Amino acid sequence: MIVLTVRVHAEHPQVYLSGPWFAPGEPERLGALENLMNDMGISYYSPRLDGIDLTPDATDADRDAVFADNTAHLKTAKLVLAVVDDYDTGTIWETGMAFGREIPIAYYMETLKTGETFNVMLAKSAVAVLEDLDQTRQFLADPTSKDFTYHGAIR
Repeated sequence: MIVLTVRVHAEHPQVYLSGPWFAPGEPERLGALENLMNDMGISYYSPRLDGIDLTPDATDADRDAVFADNTAHLKTAKLVLAVVDDYDTGTIWETGMAFGREIPIAYYMETLKTGETFNVMLAKSAVAVLEDLDQTRQFLADPTSKDFTYHGAIR
């Protein structure tokens, strides 16, 4: 039997999912988080799924449209869930914008399990630092939880 998960759409999604999808493994990581939010019935905006696809030679109009679309969705988010394993500059910019607008940020970084250090500026701006899908599920079920404050090695 195949079970289909229906994605929850909303005019103003609860979560803005920030993260790269350009290198091997990155689309799968975002896909796992998208599936998790689908399963939990959480509305989210994913630039990978919902945004405008750019090519390297995109016109200025297309670039302006992507910037406007992403920033509009960031401004209305209740939480930013940011994948930072690869420290994508666009993701870091989006989290800086979120922090400046006092939007809570949860960072997702699977490589922390392998002893990776975490940036102090990201750690201090986070309401949560999540290392796997189980922690993410627990946090999204109760985003007021303080159980995922980062106390590990920093750089």
